[in-house]
Amino acid sequence: MIGLRDREFVNAVSELSYWQQRFDRRSLNGSSFRNDCIAIIKLACEIHLRDPRGLHSAWLKDLHARRPPCQPRNSSNVAAQIAQLCWDRLNCEPGPSGCSAPRLQ
Repeated sequence: MIGLRDREFVNAVSELSYWQQRFDRRSLNGSSFRNDCIAIIKLACEIHLRDPRGLHSAWLKDLHARRPPCQPRNSSNVAAQIAQLCWDRLNCEPGPSGCSAPRLQ
């Protein structure tokens, strides 16, 4: 099974780098990657690691309960969108039969 993503391992540095590139291309909402996105991406990765085969509804509930209070710019909907993109990517299995990069809006 070469090339398959291990759902129980997340390289946070890689994920942040990936999403920084998307932010730089204006594919993510927010006025500042550091202030608006990093905390949500890290939290999404942590939630995924706690239960990599969990239910989306449980992940979303955990996200809203643990979302940093110091992020007034990031509405709950934007935080949920960013987290969902991260979870989609983390659940994706690379390769010809897996999904492509997440679609960014």
